[in-house]
Amino acid sequence: MTASIRPAAPVSDSAARAHEQKNCLSIILAVASLVTPELSDGSRERMERLRAAAHRIRDLLNADLDESGDGVRDIDVERLLDAVCESLRDRAEAAKVDLVVDCGGGRLSASEGELREALFNLISNAVEATPAHRSVYIHTEVTAGGEQVFRIHDSGAGMRREVLAQIGVPHRTFRRGGSGLGVALARAIVNRHGGTLRFDSVRGRGTTVTIRLPQQGGSPGVDRPKRPDPDDPAL
Repeated sequence: MTASIRPAAPVSDSAARAHEQKNCLSIILAVASLVTPELSDGSRERMERLRAAAHRIRDLLNADLDESGDGVRDIDVERLLDAVCESLRDRAEAAKVDLVVDCGGGRLSASEGELREALFNLISNAVEATPAHRSVYIHTEVTAGGEQVFRIHDSGAGMRREVLAQIGVPHRTFRRGGSGLGVALARAIVNRHGGTLRFDSVRGRGTTVTIRLPQQGGSPGVDRPKRPDPDDPAL
């Protein structure tokens, strides 16, 4: 049996890179599977988190390749937050920062993968802003109208006015090693879900990020970052 090969549409450079990255990930996952039985219990738990992160990267690459993305589904907020904090456990431990979580429960209709990405970016930023042996506080609650409110508070030094004014601008960062994309991506995700993202920061008192999301979607919109009062004596 013979088959003729029809001319195909050209493959974009980004698609080719995504496919090559998937091939690299398949090697990482294969090696992880082979090494896992040789590890201690504690190291095996860390390897499972590494594998979960690799699987998430693979899912993101698949979404880029098929352009379908994550579907909207019913999400348990507590389970979502547990998954995000679990993926950040090693990073927080390495920084000697505690993650203190107070989850008010409830559910959301949203893209779970996208919300995990947004929360991961914002909480990891809070971990990096927090000195060793201090805490990042994560609180969620459900309003009377069914709106989900997430608050992430770091124990850092707070942001200067000029930094706060530019937060979320792509490729604009004041942090060594940063890309300036984490907050911008989180803002875009929250916006797509009809929610708002707000930053409040006071020098010497840390920064609080507030996410508000409607239970069943809503009208897109974003609050601009709140600038501290220049007359505030704490600045």
